[in-house]
Amino acid sequence: MKITLITDSTCDLQPELLSSLGVQFAPLKVLFKDKEYIDKIDLTNSEFYNLMRQSRELPTTSQVNPGEFYELFSQELSKGNQVIGIFLSSELSGTYGSAVVAKEMLGNEGIHLIDSRTVSFALGLIVLKLQEKINSGASIDEVLAMGNTLVARSQLYGMLDSLENLKKGGRLSSGTAMIGKMLNLKPIIEVQNGLVKVAEKARGSRKGLAWMVEQLSSHYPNGKIESIAIAHANNAEKLADIKQLLLERFDIGKIYEVEIGSVVGTHAGEGAVGITFYKTLD
Repeated sequence: MKITLITDSTCDLQPELLSSLGVQFAPLKVLFKDKEYIDKIDLTNSEFYNLMRQSRELPTTSQVNPGEFYELFSQELSKGNQVIGIFLSSELSGTYGSAVVAKEMLGNEGIHLIDSRTVSFALGLIVLKLQEKINSGASIDEVLAMGNTLVARSQLYGMLDSLENLKKGGRLSSGTAMIGKMLNLKPIIEVQNGLVKVAEKARGSRKGLAWMVEQLSSHYPNGKIESIAIAHANNAEKLADIKQLLLERFDIGKIYEVEIGSVVGTHAGEGAVGITFYKTLD
């Protein structure tokens, strides 16, 4: 029996890549003042960052609704396939909850859902690993067990380039944002227990990148890493910087490079860069 993996557009893997792997995705939506866009379908990343740069107000985002999941799940079940759905953290969006509602509506035991407790390229890395496991011929139980392990070990750090989006979104006062800009502060966020939190405040990009590399080093003191993912929000130059730092310090089997899309980019802001890896657990 075939296993179909379904995720959502916040995994920030390009639709062409997901299609080539056989992974399906449900898109979230991005609403600017005058128009709604479907993430990854009718809004490219470059178009999004251009629109956001020109807008005085931040766009808003909306979750996938249960009806969309009902249709996706139904299509796969009708083919005799089992479904594994893994979506962005339920603490950050109602998308996972919508998938749960759709599963209950269908009342089918062939649907298995995972709350990734993370987002963006960290979710994307889990998706890639799970599809590899599926392709190896693993059973549904083996894939689910791996999924739960990866969720528990996943670690994401992201360095914001600007405080502008935090100010626009009302999470930071104009005065505080101005002081932060004067001091060249670069907040580093992490996803912890499904929520986004500030992990560090670095004075400048160079120190911020070095701090993220140090966190990776603490989990891989021998310098050998199977795979990681790095990402950028329309900031390929900074992505190249972090990649160089990583290659100078570690022996890495595979580095996946991802561009942060519209939904996550709305909150992280243009210029953000990040790294995700799997923690070593005690």
